[in-house]
Amino acid sequence: MQQPLDSAAGDTAFDAVYARLHQIAQRERKRLGARATLNTTALVHEAYLDLCKNADPASIRNFYAYAARAMRNLLIDAARQRLAARRGGNAAHVDLDAVDQQGVGSDAMQALELDAALRELAASEPRCAEVVELHYFAGLALERVAELLGISTRTVHRDWQFARAWLQQAMTP
Repeated sequence: MQQPLDSAAGDTAFDAVYARLHQIAQRERKRLGARATLNTTALVHEAYLDLCKNADPASIRNFYAYAARAMRNLLIDAARQRLAARRGGNAAHVDLDAVDQQGVGSDAMQALELDAALRELAASEPRCAEVVELHYFAGLALERVAELLGISTRTVHRDWQFARAWLQQAMTP
């Protein structure tokens, strides 16, 4: 059984978590550019509140997986709001390589397509979908993803390549 954290240790843990979430949110906001609807702090706070309510803090793997899903869900919700505001106008299709460089938030319709494709991938290849979430949405290096999943780096690289190809095909009209 784990010992409860004392106040100073809890503050240190919170600071580390908050700093990491802020880095992830800042990176995603840069990808959004001028189309960003949530500021960095708001995105971090929303993700952290979701984490506090639902995540098991004893497991770092669960933390990163949940953080990635929380960020993904918040960005997808923001994309849905943008589409609702635009009523679906001017949505352009961009391939997954462009998504990798520009980020999920650069095109609202593309973000929704990626979300649907990831859900489909998770149904057939859950580990590959988890690799995508941890690497792409949480911003973890593939080597760190391998550590968290308890598998070899080579396997994670194969899963990442497979997932990218699968998602690109799934998102092609």
